[in-house]
Amino acid sequence: MAEPVCFLPTALIAGESMELHTSFTLLVEDGVITRIGAPEPRVPLVRLDNQLLCPMFIDAHTHVGDAGAKELGLGLPMEQVVIPPDGVKHRFLSRLAPADHVAMMRQALLEMLTGGVIACADFREQGVPGARLLEEARHGLPIEVRILARMTEGLPQDDLLAEGRELLAFCGGLGVRDVESYPEAVLRQLRAEFSQKLFALHADETRAQSEDSRRRFGSSQAVRALPWQPHIAVHLTHTPPQDLRRLADAGVTGVSCPRANMLLGDGLPDLAAWQAAGLPFGLGSDNLMINAPDMLREMDAAVRLVCGLHEDGTLAHPAAALRAATLEGARALQLDDRLGSLEVGKHASFIAFDLSRPNWRYSRNLLGTLVHRATVADISAVYIQGRPLTHWLEGTP
Repeated sequence: MAEPVCFLPTALIAGESMELHTSFTLLVEDGVITRIGAPEPRVPLVRLDNQLLCPMFIDAHTHVGDAGAKELGLGLPMEQVVIPPDGVKHRFLSRLAPADHVAMMRQALLEMLTGGVIACADFREQGVPGARLLEEARHGLPIEVRILARMTEGLPQDDLLAEGRELLAFCGGLGVRDVESYPEAVLRQLRAEFSQKLFALHADETRAQSEDSRRRFGSSQAVRALPWQPHIAVHLTHTPPQDLRRLADAGVTGVSCPRANMLLGDGLPDLAAWQAAGLPFGLGSDNLMINAPDMLREMDAAVRLVCGLHEDGTLAHPAAALRAATLEGARALQLDDRLGSLEVGKHASFIAFDLSRPNWRYSRNLLGTLVHRATVADISAVYIQGRPLTHWLEGTP
């Protein structure tokens, strides 16, 4: 059992509401926060002068498997880049040697950790072999990876069920590319058999997809998925407000990837409408072909997008953006019992930002500076369960 220790920073962001506190300590025992408040007598004190402590980030939607194809499809329509079986990325992946693929994904996971990401949800392709490659890439790293696998599209129903059962026995859940990728009956059956697994899908990512769905079926892609009870709906770039409310009422969590939507030309997700509908949401960096897994940039983009869409600067709420990048993502991935916020009973996993760096000097609103100015270069240290990231990576190739 490790000795308890008190961390004393200049400021820290704690609780579900992401409140800023000064002159508070984190008392950590066996990697878990046991008290937030005044220093504990007779407990070793670790002074973190000029440091702001922030909960580690949750990247709620990624495609880590594409990490070796940075900017490969830049400037092409989304359909040519990511739609199987002949998308640019699928042709790239088909030529990769397994060892090279593992090395690429491992580098991406290390990039996440050094950038303050403690967990991600990955839409993993290539069946069980692909999921095993990602597990190999993650081996020995202190990052949680929720692998949401995909079945092979176009198979007969019985074969889909067999493949889905095999995948769900190994992976954390299913990541459905499109509401029309598989028969609803198959997804209903798997959802009933694997009730403890996560089910997620892409929905209404492009205007054409959403309008076609509403023309042919009378509702958005996201609402059409409700019969098989997904936990997570990603993108929702063009989901109508009334359908957002239906998702919220059904207990679905949204995940927005604003930088990816903008660069791919998919459109601009109206996150203010998500909030008005009562839809909880996390943030994701999406496809590593086009985005660095940088949650600081994702928060900044999300807030600026909302203010610009509505031509209303009063919609800038940095605490809400930080919750989306931390706690709401943890809730979506069912990790909030230990991650997503600095609270008693949770892991002492946090990012230390150096307030002496130029981005932070003269800040009049530390939360605002965190969301809109801070960069990965401002991170002085990452602590996981009370220990520096360097401790976890010692001896790691």
